[in-house]
Parts: sequence; C-alpha cells; structure tokens
Amino acid sequence: MHGPVERDHAFKGLSFIHPELFETGGWPAPGFAAFVSSVIESGVDPSEMDGIRAELTDIGLAPYDCLSPALMDFLATWTARKNGVLAS
Repeated sequence: MHGPVERDHAFKGLSFIHPELFETGGWPAPGFAAFVSSVIESGVDPSEMDGIRAELTDIGLAPYDCLSPALMDFLATWTARKNGVLAS
C-alpha cells in the first residue's frame, strides 16, 4: 500500500508505505500502529478495540489513532513555521 502526499502539507512529497505488507525481507519493521480505530470501518466491533490495542502493545507496537508523537510534533512545527509563529 502506497500513498503520496500531494497537497500543501508538512508531508508533501512523502509517500506512506506499509512495510508489513512487503513480500521481500530486509525492510525495517513497523515502529507503531497508526489509525488503529480504522479497523472498525472494515467491520470490527468497537468493543474489541481495547483488546486490539493491548495486543499491539504486547508485540511492541504503540497504537495510535492518529500519528506517532514525533510525527505530530513535526506537523505542528511545520504549521507553526508556515503561520509565522515559529522562525524557520
């Protein structure tokens, strides 16, 4: 799965890829699980979410329903610089 960011955004020009779907080895393992609650859209009962998040945590993947703290900080910094709140 691959999705380039094309709009005016801090991640413009980046492509999000899903290494857990790669068929060949040698790629870095996933470091966190983003948009965890989106599994509800595929039919998972919302009451199962605590268990799903616990399983992800148990295997070393911090579950996020948005992005990792580092990515969120990057987005906020980009936005603040764009709006002149922080110096570039």
